[in-house]
Amino acid sequence: MPARPRRSTVLVLMCFAFGALAALTGLPQTARPVSQSPGGGGRAPTGTPLVPLEESWLRWPLPASEQAYATIDGQRLKGYVREVTAISRRSRDRGEQWWGRIQGMPADAETQQWLADKFRRAGVQDIRVQPFDLPPQWHPLSWSASASGGGATVRLASVMPWTTAVSGTLDLEAVYVGLGTEADFMPRDVKGKAVFIFSTPEPGLWTSSAIHDGALQRADQRGAAAVFLAVGLPGNLKMHAFRGAVKAPAYSIGFDDLVSVRQLIERAGSGPAPRVTVTLDARTIPGLKTANVWGVIPGMSDEKVIVSAHRDGYFEGAADNASGLATIVGLAEYYTKLPIAQRPRTIMLVGTPGHHGTSDLGLKWIQEHRDRELGKVALYMNGEHTAAGQTYLRGPVIRKANAANAFWWSLEGSAKLEAIVLGAFRTFGVATYAEPETGSPPGATGDYGDIATVGLVDAGMFYHTEGETEDTIPPFGLEASTRAFAKIIDESGKIEMKALKKDSGSAHR
Repeated sequence: MPARPRRSTVLVLMCFAFGALAALTGLPQTARPVSQSPGGGGRAPTGTPLVPLEESWLRWPLPASEQAYATIDGQRLKGYVREVTAISRRSRDRGEQWWGRIQGMPADAETQQWLADKFRRAGVQDIRVQPFDLPPQWHPLSWSASASGGGATVRLASVMPWTTAVSGTLDLEAVYVGLGTEADFMPRDVKGKAVFIFSTPEPGLWTSSAIHDGALQRADQRGAAAVFLAVGLPGNLKMHAFRGAVKAPAYSIGFDDLVSVRQLIERAGSGPAPRVTVTLDARTIPGLKTANVWGVIPGMSDEKVIVSAHRDGYFEGAADNASGLATIVGLAEYYTKLPIAQRPRTIMLVGTPGHHGTSDLGLKWIQEHRDRELGKVALYMNGEHTAAGQTYLRGPVIRKANAANAFWWSLEGSAKLEAIVLGAFRTFGVATYAEPETGSPPGATGDYGDIATVGLVDAGMFYHTEGETEDTIPPFGLEASTRAFAKIIDESGKIEMKALKKDSGSAHR
């Protein structure tokens, strides 16, 4: 009679089966909804997870032929994400209301030092901090917002100013225009008023409906004195939206706070309209500095591969871009342990200041000096948000799954490079959209001439919100994308530089 399986073995198999099913079906891996927002439908999670999310992330098996990449370990990389997000939290704990790894601020300098130290400990050579003088930076120091009507006052704790917001106090009549379509604006006089717009998440803030449907421009055209944009994500998430085609003072606002303002308007009926008050102290600060942080891993030739990742980020900025920093540190540790004979090309790693402020000096310098200062660049890769966990919007809650999100991605190069990139993604289980983006790598826009480029990025539901915390980063998703980057570097090193270029039998669509 065959031996009966032990109970512990059965439980492990059951947990594994549950995890696999969750990856396929989007079953929740969190027991607590982000919020039960007013007016929401759908089902909230019930019970508790069989396995905590941090212990149930799915891991792509490493093929026997790829054991060389086993040293790129997801849990180790996740530790680097925790270290970088801790830098952000320290800025918050210092009392900075506009917190995170902001260019020119103390957390920026701390992140520079962190990356240089990681390169040094890995054995990277020629580590240097390349300073830049920032142009005057818009920086909000403090602000508060509230809405009042019918004898009630509501504090709007989620309000975040955009770069068009100005110092001082606004006291304005509030008007709600729904999605901000032409039909929504037609019956309403918004001139001189605070306009509140609801935007559908697609999946989050940056691709939400108001961004691409013209709602912000309509508010400007009709003379709005201020604009408040909410994305319909459950809860009261604070969101950074420093860009946007709007001239009026503009702010993002959480969904719950938007509902509170809308309800004040509804209760007012034909009576006095509710008012919104915002007090802001914002400065344009001159004389700030930032830097590129470089590290070099010599190879057998003077041809180069550059891998970049920006350092700045709003709030914890776990995916954006603590994950990318973890990737380039992981690559540093992997390649410094290899004999130089296994590095056909010199590898240059760079942590750029970023692109969230009014400047992307680091990337522009790379683009402008790619030939004269950097020599022969065979391949440029950008590590932009290299891991994030899957999320699903189910009625009034955001539910998390135990699998890594798919990336949008770009490839500018030859058919040979395309085969290498797609093969690396498949080998390590890096999920992507079916269609690549056109142009330079996401997050690294600009001119790279005929240099072959590769990039991927995830910008999901929590992008640029306080919900983008370290617990949303799947360690094995980070492991997969970093291993894929390494394999792309290795395999492309077997091909002549000219055979990688965009004009060499390019398969780019």
